[in-house]
Amino acid sequence: MKVIVFHSYKGGTGKTTLALNTAISFARKGYKTLAIDADLNAPTFESIFVGLNPKYRFNDLFEFELRKKNLNDNGKEKPQPKDLPINSLIEENLDLIFAESKPKFGFGLLSMDKNFHAGALKKLIETKSEFEKLGYDYLIMDTSPSLNLASINAIIIADATLIILRPNNYGIAGTTFLIKEIYSMLGTVKRKDYIVFNQVVPKTPTKLINQWQKHFKKRLDVETIGIVHCNCGVALNMLFGNLIIEQEENKEFSKVINKIVEKLNHDLL
Repeated sequence: MKVIVFHSYKGGTGKTTLALNTAISFARKGYKTLAIDADLNAPTFESIFVGLNPKYRFNDLFEFELRKKNLNDNGKEKPQPKDLPINSLIEENLDLIFAESKPKFGFGLLSMDKNFHAGALKKLIETKSEFEKLGYDYLIMDTSPSLNLASINAIIIADATLIILRPNNYGIAGTTFLIKEIYSMLGTVKRKDYIVFNQVVPKTPTKLINQWQKHFKKRLDVETIGIVHCNCGVALNMLFGNLIIEQEENKEFSKVINKIVEKLNHDLL
């Protein structure tokens, strides 16, 4: 099983849209795929997959004892990894794990110290192994933007990270900082890092796009895996909270997603 983490320097880059559609593309190609809403600051899966009511959420794996003590949540038994996935009902091969829909800031994974997260990392590694035993080919994690210890743990267990950015001055500068100061420290022996330029303005000069790609490849040795142009159809879907993009209506977007999936499939073999 390969773990692919979607991350970004800041919010509003379209990270969740790309993560979900990549997961769907893997599933449609016949791979058993598990998508995890690990954006604990702003979880979105529940608002997209309306009507699904999981008994357990991603937070429960790490916060169960805290929740039982502080929230009087005594009606549940301690969950095992196998208890979390539920089928998406849109693709047979796509299962989902939700995050807590109303995160409590200053609680659990959102606030605990490094000792807590050291234990959480150990639990995450064990959980990864359990998901692999369940037969998943790909695990897609949509993480919180910027940096927190929960996102760093996800990056540590990843086989690949896709760093999503909008190509403007602060997007490029912030992503450069992220890679230089954090990703380089976490090491790249077992992980491949990629850049996705999202919401690129149509008719942006090819020369400029090439400059962006060279910046990350030459300075940081990070390859560009996708360039997604601004698309009114995709934007309209996002406006109404529909982040699952239909292939026939948005062919250009779907082609980019399929190329990303093919590249990941090739590189992670």
